[in-house]
Amino acid sequence: MFKYKRRFRRTTRDSPITSRTHLDFGCGSQPRNPFGAEKLFTVDVFRSSPEIPTDLIQAGEPFPYEDNFFSSVSAFDVVEHLSRDSAQGNQFIFYMKEIYRVLEPGGLALVIFPAFPHRDAFSDPTHINFITPRTVDYFVGNKLPPFYAGIDTNFELLINNPLRFWKKWVVSSDLSHDAESEGIRRRLSLAKRTLLRCVNPQHRIWLLLKPYER
Repeated sequence: MFKYKRRFRRTTRDSPITSRTHLDFGCGSQPRNPFGAEKLFTVDVFRSSPEIPTDLIQAGEPFPYEDNFFSSVSAFDVVEHLSRDSAQGNQFIFYMKEIYRVLEPGGLALVIFPAFPHRDAFSDPTHINFITPRTVDYFVGNKLPPFYAGIDTNFELLINNPLRFWKKWVVSSDLSHDAESEGIRRRLSLAKRTLLRCVNPQHRIWLLLKPYER
């Protein structure tokens, strides 16, 4: 994770960001500000905590912000919950377009999601959007055939990598409840999961740039 943080800082420093505003899409109870923007906005379909000022939207509704408003947008564990076939249409395409719309030219989009074919991409019944390493190609550039006319984003791809160390440890339950056994179990579970995620990463990361118009 640390090398990606360095990349974030380097890319943010080199990118012509001026507004220094960040949107965390699907913030839940833990809003993120990975680029260290001066002002943080959050948007979600429900309010996880009364202490967090979150702009609420209904599923399928656009973001309540103007075009080119943010210098960066993040979506941590969000896109896997976006349906490709719902009453509101393809929400995955719709919100990728919304991210593109609200980003200012030169802005960055950071998207992190469960990595195909890791089991965690499928085990959660609310994961209804399965994303491969090549899915991002449909949002990059503007060279799709005419029947993809609904996808009119023009991102530049900076990073499309497996994220081997994701700080989201989920430890399974155990029948033993004493403190010593619990501590040993957690350490073994953490070591096992760390090794498995090195071999088969749980998450994937996209870092996308909205280019200036030419």
